[in-house]
Amino acid sequence: MDKFYTRMKDLLQDDYEPFIKALSEKEVKGLYLNTNKDGYKALDHKHIKPHPLVTGGYLYDDEAYSPGKSPYFLCGLYYIQEPSAMLVANMIDIKEDDYVLDMCAAPGGKSCRIANRLGPDGLLIANDISASRAKILSENIERFGIDNTIVTNTDPLRFVGVLDGFFDKIILDAPCSGEGMLRKTEEASKTWSPDKVYECAAIQKRLIEAAYTLLKPGGQIIYSTCTYSLEENEEIVRYALDHFDFSLEMLPHRDGLMPGIDMNEAIRCYPHHFAGEGQFMALLTKRGETPIKKPKVLKPKISPEALKNVQNFYKENLNIKVPKLLYENKGHVYALKKQFPDLGQIRILRNGLYLGESRKNYFIPSYSLALTLRKEDVKRCYDFPEESNEVAAYIRGETLEAIGSKGYGVIFVDGYPLSFYKESNAVKNLFPKGLRRS
Repeated sequence: MDKFYTRMKDLLQDDYEPFIKALSEKEVKGLYLNTNKDGYKALDHKHIKPHPLVTGGYLYDDEAYSPGKSPYFLCGLYYIQEPSAMLVANMIDIKEDDYVLDMCAAPGGKSCRIANRLGPDGLLIANDISASRAKILSENIERFGIDNTIVTNTDPLRFVGVLDGFFDKIILDAPCSGEGMLRKTEEASKTWSPDKVYECAAIQKRLIEAAYTLLKPGGQIIYSTCTYSLEENEEIVRYALDHFDFSLEMLPHRDGLMPGIDMNEAIRCYPHHFAGEGQFMALLTKRGETPIKKPKVLKPKISPEALKNVQNFYKENLNIKVPKLLYENKGHVYALKKQFPDLGQIRILRNGLYLGESRKNYFIPSYSLALTLRKEDVKRCYDFPEESNEVAAYIRGETLEAIGSKGYGVIFVDGYPLSFYKESNAVKNLFPKGLRRS
């Protein structure tokens, strides 16, 4: 790590000592609200303060407040995200009907924020190359109750030739050496080396090239890293400007956001200037042309038996209509949007809203579907306070006493959906086993 500190001293000069002091101080925590749910009233307002730049974002001290332990978190009311990382999705203008690619999306903080801002005609493809990280990404999309997003698990370079000139906006939070995470994780200091910096820079150049091809003319890419090195930040932006027909847009510098090194348009976040960890951001607009390869639209596909099972489930348990565009894959049923592209051989983890699994003569609803429902959407429900024994027991995976009618229903926490249950002689617990807490 001596080489890192030498590099930072050369980079920051008189700002070096305040930077080092900040690394020894406690990190600041942050969260932002899911705008699809009215969760403002669920926050503990004694222990939060508004994020200086992100509407619906908040900072908190985790010694006084633990929002991740609350059932509200499991209801998808908010996403816990580091305050400077929260800025990235905020620095690009998302229109409701945009087609957006989040190239390296896990764990999902930027994807959930972007998907919140898209309307029914918009589309987000959230991708990660790591299978384990893509699974976490999909789970976070699920928790937010998002239906306009496809989650993929592939090398983002594989989109080239499939979706050329397709996207209005691209989020490229690039794999990096992670220098900005030194205060946050010991792993960052263990894995850092000059060789890793150069290795990441080579990957970043390939991703920038792919992003240029995938963008529509006039489209924009927000490029970001959680590192400080010139090689992974300003030098990558200069590479993009030298090799492709991009223009560099001005980002705002306020509330402790610093300009890039000899690149005033970009932003650098340092922990001694801004309440967060290290972050670099630059916004690029594509001026050049790319031959557009218009993909086929993904066609609905479902067996008669599965369709009947879904229709029967909705009729017996819900007060809403069955989605029009259904797609079945090995019994698993998804609700598509009309604008979803056919991605061919690219590995897809999630095609829109996962409704559940069709089996012989019956249908098992998903956690995802439950999180999209309101009390008026269901025929049966229980609504318990956040700190009730019933909610705590349900999250542990326990059955509850049956005092309602037989059939599927939804457990609500202060009016927010948590999970399906099935009632007969008892309230059978359908909360996902992987999310249960002791």
